[in-house]
Amino acid sequence: MKILETISFMLSGFLLFNFLFSLVYILSKSAGKGFYRWITFGMDFLAIIFFPFFGLTQLVATSTYERFNWFVARLLLILYAIVIFSLMIAFFVGFTYFVGKR
Repeated sequence: MKILETISFMLSGFLLFNFLFSLVYILSKSAGKGFYRWITFGMDFLAIIFFPFFGLTQLVATSTYERFNWFVARLLLILYAIVIFSLMIAFFVGFTYFVGKR
């Protein structure tokens, strides 16, 4: 049971960071890119370390901003943020469920 609790807690934490980073990207494309460059400092090993925290949103945001105009991209990022938020809540509820089973 402790393994499931740990996995659920870590996934909810990673999704929380991705949700907050998606809000940065919704505000501004340049702010999101600048923040990600500031976090990784252009070093590949930092990009690998920070991938669970920011990488999923970075991948989604850059692909949507490259493919669509700014209005549609922001609407898709809002939809992405809603999905990430609901997954985060689901994993957090799963974490509290596993903790309460003891």
